[in-house]
Amino acid sequence: MTREEFRANLYQTYVSTGMNDHALIQEYIHVAESFVFDKKKHTKIDEENLIKRFQN
Repeated sequence: MTREEFRANLYQTYVSTGMNDHALIQEYIHVAESFVFDKKKHTKIDEENLIKRFQN
């Protein structure tokens, strides 16, 4: 599966479950994509930074 296919499938899944904040969906996809393809872990600090960006 390519990155583009992964992103498209994950986006479709989020939308079908009722998520409608497209910016937040893109951030979640970015986290998942970097975990799956780049083996990057999403840390507590990363999560806190994500929350701070969306609170503003």
